[in-house]
Amino acid sequence: MSIKTAFNKFCLVSWKNHKTQWANPLEFVFILFSPMLLCLIAVFLRLFISVDNRIDTNYDPINLERSWSELIDTLQERHKFSKEFNRSYSPFIPQLIIGWAPNNFNLFEEIMNQATYYLDPMIARNFETCDDLKIAVQVESLFAGICFDSGSFDVYYKFVNGILASDENIPTILNYSIIFPSELRIFNASFIGANWMTLYQDDPKSSILLRLSQPYCGGYVGYVREGFINVQKAVSETFLKIVSGNHVPDIVLRRFPVIGLKQDPLLFYINRGLALLIIIGFLFPAQILVWQIVREKQSQMRCFLINMNFGNAIHFISWFFKGLVYMIFSSLTIIIVCKIQWNDAHGILTQTPWYVLLVVLCSYNVAATSFSLMVASFFRDSLTAIQVLTILWIITYMPFFILWNNPERAFLVLRVIFCAFPNTTLALVFESLTDREVIFLKEWMDYGYKLNFAADRVNVHMSCYISLICSVMHCCIGLYMDMWNSSELGKRRSLARGRNQNTNGFFTFYEGDNSFGPHDQQAVGINSTKIYEVEPSHRHFRIKIKKLCKRYAISDRPALNLLTWNIYENEVTILMGHNGCGKTTLLRILAGLQEPTRGSALISGHNIQTERVLASMELGLALENNLLLHDLSVSDHIRFICIVKGMMEKVDIKKQIDFLTKTLLIEHLKSRRVRNLTAKELCLLNICCAFAGHSSIILMDDLHSELDGPTQALIWNLINAEKSRRTIILVSNSTSLTELMADRLAIIAKGELKCTGTKPFLRNMYGHGYRLTCVKGRNCDVEQMLKHISTYMPNVTVESDIGYKIIFVLENRYEDQFTSLLDDLEENMRLLDILSLRIRDTSMEEIFLRFGCEDSNQSTSQMQVLNPQNALLINELYSLTDVAERNDMLVGYSLFMSRLRALLYKQLVASKGHLSIKILSSIGLLMGIICSFATVLLYGKNYELSPLSFNLTQLRNIDAFVEAMSDNRDVNEMVAFYTELLNWYDANVRSIQTDGVHDFYLLQENEFVKDANFRYIFGASFGDNIITAWFNNVPLHSAPFSLNLVHNAVARSFFDEEATIEVTLLPLPFQTQVNSYPQSPLGLGSLLGINFSLIFSYIWSGVTIFIINERCSSLKKQQLLAGVRFLTYWLAMALFDIMIIILISLILTLVVSLCLSPVHDFMMYFHLFLAFFVSGVSVVIISYVVAEFVENPTYGYIFTCFINVLGAIFFSTLITEVSQNVPIQLQFFSQYTFAKLILKFFTVYEYKLVCKDPEVYFLSAKILKCEAVPNCCIDYTYTSDEFGVNIEFCLILANIIVGITILIIIECHIPRCFWRLYHHIPIKSILCEKHDYESRRGAQLTVDKSVIAERHRIESMRNSERYHYAAILQKVGKHFRTTSVINRVDLCIDRYECVGISGLNNSGKTTLVKLLVNETRASYGSIVIRGYSMDRQLMKCYSYLGYCPQSDNLPNDLTPNDILYIHTVLHGYSRLSVSKICNYLLILLGLQNCSNRPLQLCTPGQRRRLAFALAILGSPSLVCVDGLPAGIDPIGKRTIFSITDFMQRHGTSFLYTTLSRIDSECLCQRAPLLHSGQLWTIGSHGQQTTYYRIGYLLEVRFKRKVNINVSLSRSTWNRINHFPMSPHKKFQAFMEIKFPLALLQGEHLDSMSFYIPIKTTTFSHLFFIIRKDAFEMNLEDFHLTRNVITGTHADLLEWFSAPQKQKYDYTTTT
Repeated sequence: MSIKTAFNKFCLVSWKNHKTQWANPLEFVFILFSPMLLCLIAVFLRLFISVDNRIDTNYDPINLERSWSELIDTLQERHKFSKEFNRSYSPFIPQLIIGWAPNNFNLFEEIMNQATYYLDPMIARNFETCDDLKIAVQVESLFAGICFDSGSFDVYYKFVNGILASDENIPTILNYSIIFPSELRIFNASFIGANWMTLYQDDPKSSILLRLSQPYCGGYVGYVREGFINVQKAVSETFLKIVSGNHVPDIVLRRFPVIGLKQDPLLFYINRGLALLIIIGFLFPAQILVWQIVREKQSQMRCFLINMNFGNAIHFISWFFKGLVYMIFSSLTIIIVCKIQWNDAHGILTQTPWYVLLVVLCSYNVAATSFSLMVASFFRDSLTAIQVLTILWIITYMPFFILWNNPERAFLVLRVIFCAFPNTTLALVFESLTDREVIFLKEWMDYGYKLNFAADRVNVHMSCYISLICSVMHCCIGLYMDMWNSSELGKRRSLARGRNQNTNGFFTFYEGDNSFGPHDQQAVGINSTKIYEVEPSHRHFRIKIKKLCKRYAISDRPALNLLTWNIYENEVTILMGHNGCGKTTLLRILAGLQEPTRGSALISGHNIQTERVLASMELGLALENNLLLHDLSVSDHIRFICIVKGMMEKVDIKKQIDFLTKTLLIEHLKSRRVRNLTAKELCLLNICCAFAGHSSIILMDDLHSELDGPTQALIWNLINAEKSRRTIILVSNSTSLTELMADRLAIIAKGELKCTGTKPFLRNMYGHGYRLTCVKGRNCDVEQMLKHISTYMPNVTVESDIGYKIIFVLENRYEDQFTSLLDDLEENMRLLDILSLRIRDTSMEEIFLRFGCEDSNQSTSQMQVLNPQNALLINELYSLTDVAERNDMLVGYSLFMSRLRALLYKQLVASKGHLSIKILSSIGLLMGIICSFATVLLYGKNYELSPLSFNLTQLRNIDAFVEAMSDNRDVNEMVAFYTELLNWYDANVRSIQTDGVHDFYLLQENEFVKDANFRYIFGASFGDNIITAWFNNVPLHSAPFSLNLVHNAVARSFFDEEATIEVTLLPLPFQTQVNSYPQSPLGLGSLLGINFSLIFSYIWSGVTIFIINERCSSLKKQQLLAGVRFLTYWLAMALFDIMIIILISLILTLVVSLCLSPVHDFMMYFHLFLAFFVSGVSVVIISYVVAEFVENPTYGYIFTCFINVLGAIFFSTLITEVSQNVPIQLQFFSQYTFAKLILKFFTVYEYKLVCKDPEVYFLSAKILKCEAVPNCCIDYTYTSDEFGVNIEFCLILANIIVGITILIIIECHIPRCFWRLYHHIPIKSILCEKHDYESRRGAQLTVDKSVIAERHRIESMRNSERYHYAAILQKVGKHFRTTSVINRVDLCIDRYECVGISGLNNSGKTTLVKLLVNETRASYGSIVIRGYSMDRQLMKCYSYLGYCPQSDNLPNDLTPNDILYIHTVLHGYSRLSVSKICNYLLILLGLQNCSNRPLQLCTPGQRRRLAFALAILGSPSLVCVDGLPAGIDPIGKRTIFSITDFMQRHGTSFLYTTLSRIDSECLCQRAPLLHSGQLWTIGSHGQQTTYYRIGYLLEVRFKRKVNINVSLSRSTWNRINHFPMSPHKKFQAFMEIKFPLALLQGEHLDSMSFYIPIKTTTFSHLFFIIRKDAFEMNLEDFHLTRNVITGTHADLLEWFSAPQKQKYDYTTTT
């Protein structure tokens, strides 16, 4: 494929994708603006949160003496309280003693003696070893301890006046540890987290803004307030003084100034909230994108295009750019929203340049789009795909909390892994951006806005690299999976090598062990199989199939079993077979939509497996509607197919579109969307697409079976016009179509080819005798009729006796008696009450019944009335149900519980098929717990602090500065050592110069000052007498680092370059309960609240999909018709979901308890379980409500997710670490309230745990006067006023109650209100009736008198009489907006009656049936079922109805056995009867072979049979069957008609639609004609003079080739005198000679029909003449009928279809 060709295909697929998207404007707008809409939450906060302007802050040098004095005063005051309450010392109330060790070194003793002078009033106490010292500090609660490293020091040194003697040689390396309790003594109003935080580099409790705003002496870890700096300074400087004997310069500690700081409180919220808003906002476009991609694969349009050489790479790239373009547009709207100055010249991200946001968001869009495509590549079910994507979307965000809450250096591996998730990366980079927002008026000069001391933070550049790398990985995985699933990788079989090639006709084929011809040796006989017509040598094959096999599962029967078949060019070949025999599978394999298990097929010489592109280019497909793009217009769709098939010229494409649409009369639909077409119009569009693009081979599945006669005629005319240039393979079970259209016929049974050949060959080979059809009147005596016939033909065979038709087999051995028999029957028609006689030769239906049976035993038994076994099953089934209904039906509580169990079982079975969603939901819940307890899992419960050495090896990226305040040599030397020391550790050191001692460069107005807090970690200014150690307060431990670095520089200037002072902070183990959980930016309760509210918002929302699917299918209606009440239905639905919620809640509670072990609070566990439970129930109830308003399950799921996740978003954005600070205005969002509950639970739990410690309790209650947090003076319970959860539980319960109320209103209240509105204020009803009445008056025809009589009969009927009728429709009408679909219909259906409503497509038949079963509500009029009003007594009406819809849409996850079992139980049958009834129905309707197969693997015919089984279940009074025969094979149709006849004789009424005239004549007493929503005639077969025309109708069909052998008498030929002539002219001349009064009724391409008056001949004479000369007249077959259906019914139908009359011969199709 050239680059230009590939680009053109990419453009075409992109055009298709964008065109389908633009066809849904609301969805398109939602995709573009949903990310921005969520960002409006931040805009809302911006409008109400102003920026606080602050002046520059220059901090004075830290007054260590004052800080030390304040510390001593605080401790001495605590000593007083301790003595007052007789309390011993504790970590919070230490003794004023500093211990040191080891005590055997006089150097250390001298250091401590002099150091304590600066630490007054501390007392120094020595200990032998450091271990003794640690124990003493911990047990005796000493203030601190100094543990010296003896190293290479000697035990004894000589000192003179406190200075080391000059003759002493001492090492210049001092290492010591300062021992402190882990607990802080001075804390910021809270015990929790008050420790040295040596596990962290940054403050996990504060943002950068908060750190910059903290007091001048340092941050939360108060090295100054706790006295650590004083101890460090005293020891280190004493050592320098003693050893060097020099004067140590004054060293002061000072914070970096904060220049130009503006405090923006909004940053507290958007620090993590803005990223979440963007991530959730982009979830919705990703969901739509995945849904569209998988839906295309699900419809197999993708597979079709791949076969046409539109590879997966083209599709993948096209979808990628489609999703990326829309996401980038959304990103632009987000940038605009973030940069608009909403409040006082400030936006959401004021300081971040727009181009930086664009880079970040675009790189995220690339990663998010590729991630979505990767997820889509794994699935073929769109609803499963969007649920999986949604859960993965949240799972890939949650690791952000792990990285956010924990040290970055210690868990680098986790960081690398989690950064592969685009959502985690975006959250991390936005954390950096919001931290960077505190820098005002600063250019973007830092590398990616990176804070150098926080080296592992994700910056802009890093996020771009990560996103691009992840995108490449996602794209590779997604493209690989797409190729694998579509068989582009290794699944296609290669051509066998080393075979001999033979050429036959058009192409070369490969010879193997067997040729393609069917050479299996079989016995020849009446029931033999695989007897084929000899293939003519001069004909070419277009398709050759050899030993083709297809098996869907190992345990299943093969769908195709070694099928070998050749198909000739330029012929119409019709493929027949029983439902499930493999017809559609064969077509799909030929079309390349399925892979065969084995075997091969050649299409125009191209192997479908190795040369699929070339083979597919020859094919035109009209298989199912899933090959249509429902969002394109009709003309665009045909144009798209033409371009796909290689047509590039616009003129040619336009001609093709015009020709096809004009031929099929759909020119007016060119601009209409495919999704807005009716079923008839969809079928015609399928045909157009199949013939578009000059396809040489057309594959057509059974699409036409539900079309009316005129529409079918359009298709047949197109086929006849095109078959000379095309090979057409048509799957159909319509024998009338076969008679009309087939050049060649093939019959398949159980995946095997049973027979094939032309129709004459099959008739000659397998046909025997004639078929005599008698239409019985109401009083016909069949026994008497049999006696008459038996006198001429003993042991006559009755082939069928269904309804009003009985068919006899007239065997050829009695042909000499035919004349006498026919004369006798004709003379005694009135006596025998025979309405009509019809005789014909063996039809294709008889041949099908012989070979096309699924059960081999049926092939002979179907020649009888009905399979005796099936007849016995019908009787046994009726007897069983009759006995059960009389004696064994469940009632009352037993019935209620039985139905409840059945509904629960249905949900259990349906839920088994979503394993991937269950696994991912479990992973999501587990990830929520892991991310929440990450600090606990990483550090452990009751964690301990680690020692922290203040040497530069602890820091990785160091930026510092040094400033020389003097030109003094000593100062320059210290500056040089300071710089050298930093350079030794690869630090970046900036040297700055000032003009004077007091003119610090850091205190001047320059760019360096603005950059200091965000680039440098510390620095130093060296003067003659004073050295200033600067430190940045953003890092936690910069102060002791800075001080120790200065001490080292001084030491090296005093001694040598090897001199070192190393100080280590050594925290002791915690002695109180303040270390239960490691610190994090948010507490454990906040994290659990955020994570669980997010997960719950999505995993429970999947209920919406199940409910919408069930409601939009016929399953819910079938359950209601089975007797299920709305309360029972919703109760079962809720019970099942509640049980799942309880199970998951228990598991989650157990997991949380394990994480909290060993300290348990069972009351909290109970409340936590309740919170999980009510939260899940609230989400499920919201899902129920949404499902009642939305038709599309995808939209319903997305909308449910959106509603639920809003609460989680608000909580995550507004939450702080204190539960009291949570806003209460948003608690009507259930997930917000749920998250607040979790926060409260863990707040109370932690407070209780801390206050249980006696030392903490004493300090809080007695010393701090109940002003600290937690306030241990309060009894923390879960029902208290301040921390209680009663209000939150009540709010969630209120949400649940509101949802339940809405459900009740929807199911019960609104219909009743409308009923009252219609009856008490019938304004709309009157207007509708008036409009319909006027439309009737404007019609060109008037209704038949039978319609008027029916109307008068209903109007005069008393209420007491209505009970005796199955159904009564009075003035019923239905409007859809301005279109009238049903127009004032009056119809009464008697009991024991079968009514067949006929009419053209789109005449309102289906709508009328839906009105009868309340599938849709009437706009006006009334419907009464067995005396009960549909408006007022709906459930009573349901109990008398059975419903078989035209399109069942039953859930694909259930099996026929499951569905029958569930509905049998719902009908109230006992447990003993249920299994028997199900087995009878399965066997009777031929479903036993697919009973345990999911419905998605069942054929349409099998699904139709199942729908009929549900309709007759429970012996309803009225069974409404909408278009059932379509798609069902003749065997199944006979079975269903037999059941109908049987049930009708036992009191059940039937209403059929879309029956043919012959079927209606067989079953129905009346056949109302519906057109444009109006009944024009009702009719009755019993009125012979009105509905039967007395006379003879002769219908003949000619052979496709004229017989050369002419043996007519010379006199006859002389009288014809037109030799040679066409068959039509020849036969017409023949009729003029033989029957001069015969009238030509119709003439078609290969058929003619004549009407012969009754007095001109006899039935037997006419039959004898035609039969004798059939061969000479080139007749293929003929039908002869005495008394033809005519009159008002036939005339009206002909008039309604008049615009198409020239293309349709009604008598021929009859």
